[in-house]
Amino acid sequence: MKTSLHSPTLKALSLAMGLVLAGCSQVPTYEQPKTDLPQTLGQTHQAPGLVLAANEKDWWAQFANAELQDLLNQALTNNADFAIAQQRLYQARSALTQGRAGLLPNVSVEAGVSNQETSSMAYPAGNGAQFDNVNLSGLISYEVDLWGRVRANRDRLSAEYKAMQADQIALRLSLSSAVAQNYFNLRALDQMVEIASNTVVSRKETLQLRQRQYELGRLTQLAVQQAEVELSRVEIQLINLQQRRDAQRHALSVLIGETPQQMLARSQAQAADAMFEHYNLPILPAELNSELLMRRPDIQAAEQRLIAANANIGVARAALFPKLSLNGMLGFSSESFDNLFEPDAAQSRVQAGLSAPIFNAGALRAQVKITEAEQQISLQRYQQTLRQAFAETLDALSMQQRSQQQLDAQLRQVSALRQTLDLAQKRFDSGYSSYLEVLDAQRALFDAEVSMVTTKLNHLNANIQLYKAIGGHWTNDQATAS
Repeated sequence: MKTSLHSPTLKALSLAMGLVLAGCSQVPTYEQPKTDLPQTLGQTHQAPGLVLAANEKDWWAQFANAELQDLLNQALTNNADFAIAQQRLYQARSALTQGRAGLLPNVSVEAGVSNQETSSMAYPAGNGAQFDNVNLSGLISYEVDLWGRVRANRDRLSAEYKAMQADQIALRLSLSSAVAQNYFNLRALDQMVEIASNTVVSRKETLQLRQRQYELGRLTQLAVQQAEVELSRVEIQLINLQQRRDAQRHALSVLIGETPQQMLARSQAQAADAMFEHYNLPILPAELNSELLMRRPDIQAAEQRLIAANANIGVARAALFPKLSLNGMLGFSSESFDNLFEPDAAQSRVQAGLSAPIFNAGALRAQVKITEAEQQISLQRYQQTLRQAFAETLDALSMQQRSQQQLDAQLRQVSALRQTLDLAQKRFDSGYSSYLEVLDAQRALFDAEVSMVTTKLNHLNANIQLYKAIGGHWTNDQATAS
């Protein structure tokens, strides 16, 4: 049985160890890009509402709306885009597992049984024979990571996996924001339909009253026609609002992944009992720190892709240098099973192989240039993502503040128009004005009530956009209101 290593093998292993000690990583040192964000993003409008818990993962839970919570859970379960993102994350995780495996030796087992008969006519003639061969061997192979290529590839895959995780969080945030907006759009249309329906009932009663007054000679035919025109106008608006509500229900059904049968059932559902105007908003911190933007999933994903591009430079640079591989075999070989594990049946092999690029017409160096350019592209994308995030947050803050101001003014307008209608009705009943004043006041009040719902919806959507812009949650260092 031969167990000692030959001198050439020892020299090869000595050379390999020397190269390992001399080798070094070719990955450029990564430095996080500097940002020039201001300390704060700005002031928020703090209207009375619910208390927002710090670091709330599911921000929509602060609306304390069970129906919305159910819809969001259904969307996260059934939405096709979210399911695709989940599968892509599984792919990235498996790719990372493959990359990590490159740092460890590859061990396998080989076994075989064969029967062979050689030719008696071949050289040397007359020496043909028939024999069996049984073998069982363990094989090991390992690439020595001289220049950090395997580690760089692992780091690249790790960063890409983290970027994919951030992408999934971003999609979750985007999906939940879209569901919340669609839900509140539907509830707003429910209230608009209710306002229009109540107004139609009121206009019909008014028309009946004017017809009786006309029959008694107290009004002209013109006043009756004016009342009928106003009734028709509101009825047309009611039909349009009902059509919009149906379309909104269908859009929400698609978003949360409902089947056609479930979609039909939703389209036939009654309006929710809760009044849209009674929905409360979570209380925001008085001031938002700009560092919140760095927790946005799209910014985190952009930075991880920059890290991956940086590591990929190391992979390309390492390809310019020699590649060392070690292979070994230890096993048994015999002409029969009975003698397979005899001492003399043992066999072994140790091999060190070194390969280096000599001529490739500049292809490898061109690949290095490509990866360096890709790293610069990733850097520009990161900076652009950060700028876009800052702009979106400023827009959301501005909309949140202005929509609240508009809602306050709208409430005052509705209150004033209700008083105006009451005065116009009294003046008409007393004979001091024409019925036209009553019609103008009714029309203005109806339009203002519908506009108020739209403004409240805009304010809700502005808050949702703000939650989305800052990543859906924040740390409030100040004590929350009670």
